[in-house]
Amino acid sequence: MSANSDIEHSNPLKRQRRSRVACEPCRERKRKCNGRQPCETCSDFQYTCYYDVASRKKRNKNFILDGSAPIRPAAQTQEQQVLSISNAATPSTHSAEEPSASMPATQSIESNSGAAFVRELGLRIDPINAPEPQVFAWNIGLRHLPGTFSALPIVNILSQDEMVALARIYFGKVNPYYGFIDRDTCFEHLNSRWLRSSAFEPYDVVLCGVAAMGYLFSQRKAVAAELHLIESARSALEQCSLYGIPSSTVISGWTLRLSYMRLTASPHAAWMASCSLLHLIEASGLHLDPSSRPVLIKPPQDINDDIRRRLVGFVQYINTWTSFDLGRSRIILHGASYNVPASREGDYTAEMLNLLPMSESLDPHKPVDSNQLTIMLSNIMENNRTEQPSVLSQCNLVLCIFRRLRALHSTVSVDIMSRILSLITKALAGARDMADANCPWSHVANVPFQIVCTLLAVDSPDSISLLGDAMQTLKHVADVYDTDTMREAYRNAGLLVLLQQKRKDHDARHLSSVLDLHFAHPVESDKGIPEQRRQSTMEDSEYLRDMVADMPSSETFDFDQFFIADNPWDFLGSIAG
Repeated sequence: MSANSDIEHSNPLKRQRRSRVACEPCRERKRKCNGRQPCETCSDFQYTCYYDVASRKKRNKNFILDGSAPIRPAAQTQEQQVLSISNAATPSTHSAEEPSASMPATQSIESNSGAAFVRELGLRIDPINAPEPQVFAWNIGLRHLPGTFSALPIVNILSQDEMVALARIYFGKVNPYYGFIDRDTCFEHLNSRWLRSSAFEPYDVVLCGVAAMGYLFSQRKAVAAELHLIESARSALEQCSLYGIPSSTVISGWTLRLSYMRLTASPHAAWMASCSLLHLIEASGLHLDPSSRPVLIKPPQDINDDIRRRLVGFVQYINTWTSFDLGRSRIILHGASYNVPASREGDYTAEMLNLLPMSESLDPHKPVDSNQLTIMLSNIMENNRTEQPSVLSQCNLVLCIFRRLRALHSTVSVDIMSRILSLITKALAGARDMADANCPWSHVANVPFQIVCTLLAVDSPDSISLLGDAMQTLKHVADVYDTDTMREAYRNAGLLVLLQQKRKDHDARHLSSVLDLHFAHPVESDKGIPEQRRQSTMEDSEYLRDMVADMPSSETFDFDQFFIADNPWDFLGSIAG
């Protein structure tokens, strides 16, 4: 027996460990893996190293994995969840228990998350320097409220004239788009409240919420009164919610607080508030049709049906999209009856809430294939919206559907892509106008940031040409509101652009080196090269320059058509001609 045979018998695992099985991060990135735990590549790039035994057994029944390597299914990581969606769109042979390729049974819970999309984009461009996973530009950011808080009745915070002015701002800027507060009822309470200097009254939670939103939509910097309004309402709402079925006044106050939090607080805080509020709505029975409420629920009697639908629809909309953004579960109220609110002149609540059913259909746990997503994308863009908050909400939904299509490796037609870019241009203009008008709707910050990421991901001449406008819009919003949240979003958008530029520069240097090697003019130092070869190189170089000079523009050259043409050289000649 040879020495080599002795070595192989003494260490039978050594030969089999040599790249017979690669960890999942190395396999997906097509990088070398030494089979250790963690492997060398994952250690260098700070990936989470793990091995998927189930899929590898099918390829190699004889592999032996080091016992220290963690084994877990690929669906347990964000990257693999997105890949599993993509794989579901590839036709293959399935067993009776497997979902069909065209109709995946379960999507990743982060399928609709813009933050997950940004993370994937950063990892694809540069895995080492990619931004940390978080929700960028979710809103304009936390307002720096001066001082500390002690609960006060509203009559001790504002004068009646101040309250009237703030209420007019609210009903002029906010209520037309989410009209769940009845104007007449509000002013009726307002006109009588300052006749009594009593302690905190029940309807104060609504007046405080209306006034706080009035400040938000009129003042670039928060004032002390805003802090007292917010905290007074919070304290009273928390106490009122502990005892029995909440009244419509309490739920209206919580909904106003959720509105304020969606525009200023962290995504987690707003998600928690929306979940809690939906459970309060469930306890009150407001989500149920009046004719089908259970015996144990005695719904509030002091709310009309149209206001009820608006209130419930708004809370469901906020909870749905907050859950999507964070990649978390949304609250589903069983037995809920929802109809689009009635339309009124000058009121766009119905138009805004028309997006709710389509938004809910994007639930990651509902099977949706690429054809259905494409139809949804086309349908939502058929509606030509003119009101800026509605345009931004429409654009937000379109960007989400587009991200889902990319996750399925599905392309969109040239016509749809052109319409998406047109909507993007319209949304960016709307974001700038609303920032100037001091209307800090959440999408004023969120949509421009997501547009930057989408344009980088598309990476076409048309999309890159809009990148400057998107970055300028994001900078404008950051300059207007000057919060830590907006500055962080602007810096991270710039980081993604920089990483994309570095990747393109790296590719350009490789292309340049190929051209220099094969088509550069001979220089004096090349005298040792045979004359025939020198002459051939010069002719090739002259031909290449003449061909490029005859082309209209390299920016309009269609590489896709070139590669699929029956005779690519005839196609190239037709372009040059």
